Amino acid sequence: MEPSVIPTVSSATSSNSTCATTHAQSLPDERVDDISEGAGDGTQAIMERPALVGTSWVKNIWYFALPSDHVKKGKTVSMQLLGDLILIGRKSDGSVFAMRDICPHQGAPLSFGEFDGKEVACPFHGWKFDSDGVCTDIPALCSDQQVNICKIKTRSYPCREADGNIWLYYGEPRAELPEIPRANGLDGLKYDQTVSRVIVPTHMDYAVVALIDPAHVPYVHKSWWWRNSKALKEKRKHYVPTGTGWTMVKHSPSKGSFIFKLLGDFMETEIAFRLPGCRTEYITLFGRTIVASMTTVTPIDENSCELNHTSYWTITGLKWFLKPIVNAIADEFLGQDLQIAQRQQIGLKFKPKLTMIVKDSGLPGSWYFQGKREWNNATEEGRPFVNPVKEKILRWMT
Repeated sequence: MEPSVIPTVSSATSSNSTCATTHAQSLPDERVDDISEGAGDGTQAIMERPALVGTSWVKNIWYFALPSDHVKKGKTVSMQLLGDLILIGRKSDGSVFAMRDICPHQGAPLSFGEFDGKEVACPFHGWKFDSDGVCTDIPALCSDQQVNICKIKTRSYPCREADGNIWLYYGEPRAELPEIPRANGLDGLKYDQTVSRVIVPTHMDYAVVALIDPAHVPYVHKSWWWRNSKALKEKRKHYVPTGTGWTMVKHSPSKGSFIFKLLGDFMETEIAFRLPGCRTEYITLFGRTIVASMTTVTPIDENSCELNHTSYWTITGLKWFLKPIVNAIADEFLGQDLQIAQRQQIGLKFKPKLTMIVKDSGLPGSWYFQGKREWNNATEEGRPFVNPVKEKILRWMT
């Protein structure tokens, strides 16, 4: 069977539909509703049926797995991700690999067995598998017992490293794979990094929508050194379609902390989002990147996901000093995200009818659902991906 064509990125055409004038609209369960962007330019945001939200993942795409330094040479790590038990290892030559961490013989996790830097041995009967998941040895076979053991396999996952992290490809095998989301603003620069992680008890759809929702910040992320809901101001940001998502054009950062208040006139920031659930940001001071971040959402199963925040800084040599400070800030933010997700689940278990799109702050969430649907359809149909995002100035109070 010939592999499907990998989607490329192109611009979406404008809709000729008339915009509604309401600020919010509920979404009936029985059909897909058009929710107005309120732009007055004839464009609309199309929201998925609530019954379909929280029931599928983006397919045929790369997902964040874990930091590269978490897998040492000659070692393996077992993780529950993407609805599977996955073994990630680093061979003696330094290359990484990933396979299903379940022996196809009698189901024992391979991670409990030995790894010699090339092959993994099952702890139950000693069957060995190479880094592609192909069986290479069955010790119980006698010399005259002929078995084509290379047909015995455990599922393998394409696995690559980028920007200090390991990524897994989730989807159908194909000749060419899409690009891995990258941390922006770091090209040609030396940097240190650290990763903070939290497990969120919700489907990744809700976690992604929260990740790119600009209106929740003053209510969820309450800290003495950060903004709060008592000082709301109008924000106007320029969004443009890029890759499999969008970019918020470079701008001066909000004066939400004392650092930004002190140096904000000399700083700029650019924020971007890419499927399946990757938000990147970098901040420049006098035109040079000083810090960058990448926050990713990776599904564990239908009811939980991982939120990983990778922080980068270009002032090298001070990792011993900066890492605990950066981790403390990231852990506090992720802890606040976890708390609101736990509270959200209390309500979601009753399957309420939701009004998820409220202009303009809700539009990035709508773009996510549209992009997710378009990417899955495009990869299944073997055609180019058409980015549903349209260039637009969004306004909200925060």
